[in-house]
Order: sequence, then C-alpha cells, then structure tokens
Amino acid sequence: MKLRTLLVGAVAGLLLTACGGGSTPKDVTNKFVQALADGKCDEAKGMAVETAAENVQGSIDAGCAKYATEIVSTECTESGETANCTCKEKRDGMEMTFKYDLKKVDGAWKVSNYQKDLGMEM
Repeated sequence: MKLRTLLVGAVAGLLLTACGGGSTPKDVTNKFVQALADGKCDEAKGMAVETAAENVQGSIDAGCAKYATEIVSTECTESGETANCTCKEKRDGMEMTFKYDLKKVDGAWKVSNYQKDLGMEM
C-alpha cells in the first residue's frame, strides 16, 4: 500500500511539473527561449499571452525557423503577479540580451512581452 501511495504521489508531482505547476519566472523564460530556438513555436505560444503570443504567432506565420542559442544567464525579479526577466543568450558567437515580462495567469507564469535589449534606456 505504501508503494502505491508513493508511486501515485511521484506521478502527480511529475504531471504538475510538466504542466507548469511550481515553475518560476526563470524556468518559464528559459523554456520559452529554448522552445523558440528549437522551432517549437506552438509550445512557446502555449507559454505566452498578449503581445508575446502575437509575436510568436508572427514567427509561426513566417515558418518558425530553428536557430542555435546558448542561454548564458537569466535573472528575474518578481513583484506579486508580475515578473521581469533578463536573459543573456549567445548566438553565432555574439552575446545578446532580451527582456521578458511575465504575469501569472490562472496561477501559472506566462510570458506577456519580450524584446531585444538595445541598451538605450532613458
């Protein structure tokens, strides 16, 4: 009986993790970035809302081409139901920085907007 309870608990934990339960803004940002790089735009769109979902749809309409990227670092700050993440990627030997805005939707973090950081803050 204990083994059955343990197995049921383990399976439930895996399902929650796979469905985004317990994910942090950093986890969601990294998964989103990797899904786009892997050409899995439908997967990325499932992690997006608002402007981000529209941008991903644009990528889908354009063919959702794969590209090579390496996530160098991701830093996030949370404020209640919103978060802002900065993700540094290395593409073709060049380091690029992107900003991601996230919000909680039905208890799960979703990317609401993203853009390349051009380093021109005013």
